[in-house]
Amino acid sequence: MSPLVALLTELIAGMPQPTGSAEAGARVVATDVDLTLPIEARIDRDGLHASLPRGRMSTGFAAPLGRLSARFESTETGDDERSDR
Repeated sequence: MSPLVALLTELIAGMPQPTGSAEAGARVVATDVDLTLPIEARIDRDGLHASLPRGRMSTGFAAPLGRLSARFESTETGDDERSDR
């Protein structure tokens, strides 16, 4: 398990990146993403640690999974921003 901030950083790094351009005639941008994921979590002396579950099969020996809900939003600034928003 790693610190919760490391898990969140990995999730952010995996978000879809803008693609295309005005010159190409199309541009696709994900402006917001909602995630709800099962997590394994524990609290240690140095804070909250979390990871995605190691497997899909639940056993009676495993600790119950927690749930992480997060919303990631992206805003663009500069020349690419449309004036009618």
